[in-house]
Amino acid sequence: MVLAVGALLAMLAGFVVLLVAAVVALVLAVVAYLYADRVVLSLSHARPALADEEPRYHNLVEGLCVSAGLPKPELYLIDDDAPNSFATGRSPAHAAIVVTTGLLQKLSRMELEGVLAHELSHIRSNDTLVTSLGTALVGLPLLPAGPLAGRLLASLVGRSRERDADIGGVTLTRYPPGLAAALEKVRRNGPSAVPASRATAHLWISSPLDADDGPTRLEARIAALRDM
Repeated sequence: MVLAVGALLAMLAGFVVLLVAAVVALVLAVVAYLYADRVVLSLSHARPALADEEPRYHNLVEGLCVSAGLPKPELYLIDDDAPNSFATGRSPAHAAIVVTTGLLQKLSRMELEGVLAHELSHIRSNDTLVTSLGTALVGLPLLPAGPLAGRLLASLVGRSRERDADIGGVTLTRYPPGLAAALEKVRRNGPSAVPASRATAHLWISSPLDADDGPTRLEARIAALRDM
């Protein structure tokens, strides 16, 4: 009898633990879904880009959004001399584009339009939902650091994501040389010194942590654009 009662209690305890774990996982998933973009912006130290501060930035995004049939995302800046950018958000209606001050300063109008179209392509295809969720889960203390977190991000973020966004961007602008020239400037300037971590590096048009083979991949993307 004692053994039977013990076994029953063990089964009940195991069920309770599983139930609690499932509830916690559900709550974390909901929180990550709702606030992933805020987590990304906070981890990246991005600040809002005011329309009167950066009118060209706002005007180009507004024009591209009209062409793409997308709502205008929130626009942010990161103070860094190297040109770079990324997009985040759970949906086209809840999205943001982040660029460095170096991107705005060093790119021509056509080059900047190509980069912004690239980021809008991520938003339109809902890439930002997957990548932002991955960033939120890895960037917050929800998972143990190390190989598990690395495998999670690798499974969420494919190598072809940036190339697909390149194609989507030039489909929108109909001018491949603009994005090709922009990526060439990104390549020549090297990786940004922005606050980058394992959780956010994959978001950027050129990863700040990818100094080894990043330029080679950029060269391949530039060559593909020039062949269009």
